[in-house]
Amino acid sequence: MKTINLILLTLLLVVSTNSYSQKDLSDYKDIEGVYITSYWGNINVIGTTINKKKVFNIEAKHTDTSKKPVNINDLSNFVSFEVIKKKLYIRTRKPKGFESIDLNLKIPQNLFLEIELLKGGEIYAENLKNGVEINTLNGSVKLERIGKYALVNAANGEIDTSFDTIDKNQPISLVTINGGVTIALPDTAKRDLRLISRKNGYIESDFNIDSDKKIINLNSKQYSRQPIINTARINGGGSLLFLSTENGPIAIKKLKA
Repeated sequence: MKTINLILLTLLLVVSTNSYSQKDLSDYKDIEGVYITSYWGNINVIGTTINKKKVFNIEAKHTDTSKKPVNINDLSNFVSFEVIKKKLYIRTRKPKGFESIDLNLKIPQNLFLEIELLKGGEIYAENLKNGVEINTLNGSVKLERIGKYALVNAANGEIDTSFDTIDKNQPISLVTINGGVTIALPDTAKRDLRLISRKNGYIESDFNIDSDKKIINLNSKQYSRQPIINTARINGGGSLLFLSTENGPIAIKKLKA
């Protein structure tokens, strides 16, 4: 009996140390955008409309210097919230030693989203229809079913994006140093292209590309030893689509139905 109780207690402790602290954000009314600043940790943001009701909340998990997830009994000790001119600013605290704070958010899909990840972590955003801007140092960025436009700057990590719709007047820019860049667009998208892959790259495209000069290793999936730098167009051209990596390939895909 004592052995069983000990096992049960151990299981309860494991469950509790992996739980998240949650905060309802529905009191933040008339917000036009969410601005997240964090140091270490993964950030996941899902745009929501469930039965025409906008779900708006945040969950957080803290990992301390021993790298063990712990409960956040009081979210305000780790994450701050401030509204300035219809902008909701969410900031994690400055790390004490090594610590990371993972954030999971559900926000109305019509809100603009900006994320600044100062140290590192993975970023994922889905179903956001009013533009996304991201700056990150270490970690991949994946955006799915985005609307309007995206500006992404990364240092070490792949960038992978897909758009349900795009604003024909807004530029799209995806820039990283180490990692590939992939974008999926509606097949009617009209864009001027600036393509840069300085080493270990190739260009893959589902679209017919009208380029001012021959594109090295276009649709060959063979890594080039020399820089690939081209100005081009898809579907006759339009607002700028800037795709750049110092080390990796670039892929431009048609959005799958």
